[in-house]
Amino acid sequence: MRPLLTLVVLSLACAGGAYAHGGGTHTGFQSRVSVIEPFLPGLLVEVLGGHERLSVTNLTEKEVVILDERGEQLVRIDPGGTRAWAEPRIGSTEEPPEEEGLIRNWQIRGNADGEPFVIRGFLGYRPPAQAAAETADGGAPTWAIVVAGVAGALVVAAAVAVPLLRRGG
Repeated sequence: MRPLLTLVVLSLACAGGAYAHGGGTHTGFQSRVSVIEPFLPGLLVEVLGGHERLSVTNLTEKEVVILDERGEQLVRIDPGGTRAWAEPRIGSTEEPPEEEGLIRNWQIRGNADGEPFVIRGFLGYRPPAQAAAETADGGAPTWAIVVAGVAGALVVAAAVAVPLLRRGG
């Protein structure tokens, strides 16, 4: 009886883990940094959270200032420092479009010791994997795959357990 119980517990644990990798609240919007013009060696810029936050690491020996839409100082980053902040210019609060593709290009101005530069990037959309699976023609939703996996695991557990129970009895 112990092997049967072990198989059932393992089957259910594995099925739960597979379900936990679902799409969550991801919206499908993705923002990327394309280029810093002019090139500024040691300035590292990346998007965090898909399209929500911007992170700038300053490995130069210059003071870096990121400007807001009006040209006012938004963020100052000393040499060797890193700053991350919510940056609405790189993201989207609108409803996702019907098809994947480029939403828009964006730019953020800054300066390094007074010398201007521009961080350029783009915002795109690709439906999250789970949403695509649930809406694709002929595709099975995630919950159906999990149910089928659990049912299959129980069938395998029963097939292994029946001979063991007969042998013991």
